[in-house]
Amino acid sequence: MHNEESYVGDISLKNVKTMDAFFDKDIRTNLNNITELVLNIFDARASSIVMQTPQKPVELCQHGSEITLTKDDLLSDILTEIVIESESLGTSGDSLNANLKTFKVVLPIFLPSNLKFGWLVFERKSNSLLTKKETKILNTLQKNIVTQLAQRNTLFEQAKDLAFHSTISKLNRDFIFIKDEDFKFIYINDAFKSVYPKKMQNKIIGFTTLENYDDEEAKIFLAQDQIALDCGISKIVENLHFPNGSHIIVETIKQRFEDDFGKRYILGVCRDITEKENLIIKLQKANSELDEFTSIASHDLKSPLNAIKRLLEWISDDCKHLLPKEHLENFQLVINRTNRMQVLLQDLLSYSKINSCDSTVSNLSLEKTYRDIAEILEIPETVTAVINANNTLLNLPTLPFKIVFQHIICNAIKHNNKEHRVINISLLPSDHYYIIEITDNGPGIDPKYFSLIFKLFQTLQSRDDVEGSGIGLCVAKKIITNYGGKIEVTSDGMLGSTFTLYWPKI
Repeated sequence: MHNEESYVGDISLKNVKTMDAFFDKDIRTNLNNITELVLNIFDARASSIVMQTPQKPVELCQHGSEITLTKDDLLSDILTEIVIESESLGTSGDSLNANLKTFKVVLPIFLPSNLKFGWLVFERKSNSLLTKKETKILNTLQKNIVTQLAQRNTLFEQAKDLAFHSTISKLNRDFIFIKDEDFKFIYINDAFKSVYPKKMQNKIIGFTTLENYDDEEAKIFLAQDQIALDCGISKIVENLHFPNGSHIIVETIKQRFEDDFGKRYILGVCRDITEKENLIIKLQKANSELDEFTSIASHDLKSPLNAIKRLLEWISDDCKHLLPKEHLENFQLVINRTNRMQVLLQDLLSYSKINSCDSTVSNLSLEKTYRDIAEILEIPETVTAVINANNTLLNLPTLPFKIVFQHIICNAIKHNNKEHRVINISLLPSDHYYIIEITDNGPGIDPKYFSLIFKLFQTLQSRDDVEGSGIGLCVAKKIITNYGGKIEVTSDGMLGSTFTLYWPKI
């Protein structure tokens, strides 16, 4: 009679189908043989192997009569013998058949990882517990089960890995191949096969296929194969014409490896970089055109602008006693506009040359860098700078950093409307960045303009009120971004602004 606590006895399963769901034919046969062997060795009336699953135990195989298991039967992690029936047969002198009992033997099965796989269970009639010899036999059978499971699991994992590798190679868009020491192909993936016409695809494995390429290309292939075989690895960018008529640029890496018997092979991976190379060519062309524009702007724009400025100044000097006051003011306004145009042109040229800026690295201190900049900018004595850096040396590209630092300092002074201007410069601790905060006591910046101030030619004040091209902060952001850093601004729009520089440590 099965009660509601029973596990396997309540499960109506056909053992073969249950085994099919978990194991292949060989291991099913081995487990069935073990349960049958238990019947013969221990003179048992029933034998079963039960697997533990997250939902409930599942009976994998069974011989003899049905076995009922309860929760209590499966609690122990050691070999357990449970008396489920007792009977007394024969006379008092017949000790062999006296006090005959039915034992349920439950042996937990643990995998090498110490994970419980399940249990070996059998029932038998005996007048005593298992002998030492029987226990050893039982432990041997348990080890055999574990060995079978471990071996099949290893084979399964190897087959699964092989299937994964095959799928990865098949779906990979790179051209993957393996050559032997004679430079003949012994493996190619589908992408590599596709660069050959269909009528040639059955003549790749076992061949070098050099006859399908131009002589110069074939020589390069052989040379790189030999380098890989002799030195272990070769890398090259190749401009190839494939047998199917396609023409692409590839980056090829060939690496030597050996099998278990010491035989050498070459693994090759070719990656199509045509699009990347074409983009590089376009960028190089664009940079060349930009350099040409810079040269034209330097000579063809600056020279006439200087001439216009000089002519205006001469006219102003010659006619200052002849022209009314308002005309003189207009003349000065034109001269000021010419000066501004000179500054704008110079800043624009500086912006275009950022990428060619000298990147020599040296040790800098914020204290000395500020003093150098103060001397260049001729910062008035009404400006007070408070530097909190403890003379820490910063290992940075000298010129780019000084340009960024100068633009931020200049911005903090130029737009400060206070009589006594204060700049606080602090170096904050960080493992990966030099974090520098530059805070002023100026009028602040409305948060809605935070993104605008870093754009080209953008100023928040009229250029008649504050001279400037609107390029300074844009230059600072472009430089620091080129070096993998960033610049941020915070302000409430009333009580000063804080610019924070994040410059990656080298």
